[in-house]
Amino acid sequence: MNTFNLTATELKNNTAAIINEVVFGQREAVIVRHGRPVVRIVPVIKLEEVKSKSAAMKKYFGSIKNFPAVGKLRLFRRRAVGL
Repeated sequence: MNTFNLTATELKNNTAAIINEVVFGQREAVIVRHGRPVVRIVPVIKLEEVKSKSAAMKKYFGSIKNFPAVGKLRLFRRRAVGL
């Protein structure tokens, strides 16, 4: 598996991008502190599973007819402050 090293500060600043790289790029991230590896992040879900789930969602999206618009059923309204 393809690996890349980064520091804890880089992980803190770019968490979403690193997680996407691990999951979708099927890469392994190694967190290094003071020159020594301390943590390894590996993908749990295989890429084929992600593709099959998204294909199923696209296939069945909108299949429920007459589904109510949830935004229209909201029962509260904003109140003006101080009234």
